[in-house]
Amino acid sequence: MLCLLWVGGCAPVSSSGEKDKDALMQYYLNSEETKLVTEAFETEKTQAADQVAAMEETISVQKSSKGRISLLPENVSILECRLENHQLILNLNGAYYDMDRAKEILVRAGLVKSFVQLDNVDEVLIQVEGLGLKNSDGQDVGPMDTKDFVETEGREIDAYQYGTFTLYFANAEGDGLVREVRKVYYSTSVPMEREVVELLIQGPLGEDAQATMPSNLGILSVNVSDGIAYVNLDNTFVSGALALPDDLIIYSLVNSLVEGSGVERVQISVNGETNVSFRNSVDLNQFFEENLTLVEDVDE
Repeated sequence: MLCLLWVGGCAPVSSSGEKDKDALMQYYLNSEETKLVTEAFETEKTQAADQVAAMEETISVQKSSKGRISLLPENVSILECRLENHQLILNLNGAYYDMDRAKEILVRAGLVKSFVQLDNVDEVLIQVEGLGLKNSDGQDVGPMDTKDFVETEGREIDAYQYGTFTLYFANAEGDGLVREVRKVYYSTSVPMEREVVELLIQGPLGEDAQATMPSNLGILSVNVSDGIAYVNLDNTFVSGALALPDDLIIYSLVNSLVEGSGVERVQISVNGETNVSFRNSVDLNQFFEENLTLVEDVDE
């Protein structure tokens, strides 16, 4: 899978949880067609269908100018755009497939981000001539939302590629680990192992699992050498640890790194220090190896 570049973030959301209509954006490509750039999108429409129509028209009439290129190439047009049960179905003409793969993924991201920020749009299903969009393996891409693109505040815009990660979260009872397979676009300019930690901090998507890392946990660095992942976290790892058994927290991280990115062992440090006891019970001054005895249905 070739690269795409990420910009912006998830749909702007107010403190009340509603999407922020005062911060809507429209997306363009930069002049090199290597990343997305934004410009404010304004509409007085308040009904979901009207907002969708306004965004569709805006994308369709975008004009290229210095420093930015319209999201859709001139020969690509929107044939139909309709909202059904919070899913936006976007049907494009066959010229969509004329784009090279890197640009297509970038355009795909821009389309998804454009529409999911609108009221009542939770996901986008892209079609080409009425048929579901296919990936490079010929498989249906299916509905997409911002969770299909790993997003991290404060990171410079960089390239992304598609990958599959196996993550370990606590089960609903908090007495074991469960696997969750995530297929996302992840950064190519930072270690894959860092993406694993970021996905753990984001938490599980499934309702039968619970997070093992505090949502405000800071990643100071993640480096890999000779098969060992060195993970340096801020003090929140200790001070903000969730109400779960110590071994579930530790091995949620270790197992996810070992299986998700191919490292063999993991060393965890806090503010650069390894001479730390995690909640006065687990000595972090050691190399942790994968432990699947905590995982439910490990033989499946």
